[in-house]
Amino acid sequence: MFSEIPHLLITKIGSTLHSIFMVSSSRHFLFYMLCYVLIALIIYLQSMRKEKADSFFSFLFPKNIYTHPSAYFDLKIWLVIIFVVHSGIYSMMFHVIYFATGLLNSLLDIFWNIPTDTSPPSITDRVIYTIVYTCCIDFGFFLMHYLQHKISWLWSFHKVHHSAEVLTPFTANRHHPVDYLIHAMSAFSMAAFATVIFSRHHGTEIDLLTLFNASAIHFFYYMSANMRHSHIWLSFGSLNRLFISPAMHQIHHSVAPQHYDRNFGFVFSIWDWIFRTRYLPDAKETVVVGLIGDEKGYNGIIDAMLKPFTESYQNIKSPQSWRRHQLKT
Repeated sequence: MFSEIPHLLITKIGSTLHSIFMVSSSRHFLFYMLCYVLIALIIYLQSMRKEKADSFFSFLFPKNIYTHPSAYFDLKIWLVIIFVVHSGIYSMMFHVIYFATGLLNSLLDIFWNIPTDTSPPSITDRVIYTIVYTCCIDFGFFLMHYLQHKISWLWSFHKVHHSAEVLTPFTANRHHPVDYLIHAMSAFSMAAFATVIFSRHHGTEIDLLTLFNASAIHFFYYMSANMRHSHIWLSFGSLNRLFISPAMHQIHHSVAPQHYDRNFGFVFSIWDWIFRTRYLPDAKETVVVGLIGDEKGYNGIIDAMLKPFTESYQNIKSPQSWRRHQLKT
């Protein structure tokens, strides 16, 4: 029995690394990481024309960022997330989504009066479904993200992410497992809603438009997603009005008063426009990230995992403190 442990461990590590770097639904898929390097190279070459720049390696991996304690802390939390995901705890998320899908189907059995289109889904149907599916999942992400900043006991968990004092691509994984779980459940429950509606309308399952087994829109999103948590400024210009650029998300992490609680979106910035939380940069801005005011970080990984529970409990038991304190700008 004990002789099998090394083999099982190696197999587990191998499957984990495969899911992180070789699966297109992971932001650290090797192709997306290559895109990160290539985009950074283009920005570096442009900066060389304007000013004397350091080597590309120094530009890509600044010592003051990648040797910062916060960058090491990102990796520690990432290991916790990997353990939680692969330990099977996240299976509860899929049970909740399965239950929500079943409940929605039961309700539609009662109230659905729209005739079913029995013809096979066309390419137009798949395009529409892909857009609606992406919008649903994106709005789910946005809405929960918005609430995480507005409701104190949700912020207790989300604050772990915003405690980062520097941004690297691995800061994207700097989440408390509870924060990660409720965020994913809200988004994919919305996606399940779109799937049920379209499937019932066509009387059969309908497929997304995909690239390398990832939703086509999300595939293009992930090509620049690793820039979002980085020191490299990348704005989409006028397209910022439709899409959240990496620069807009860096502003979301900023401690500057004018950036406070702005740009909650992931793929689309239209939700921020609707909720009046969108901030469009006119030019490159200096961004200092971290917690605001008297909010404090964490004394190690155990503190970061346990402290949010106590903070959240204190806020939940006092309804008058549910609303998170708003910074005056």
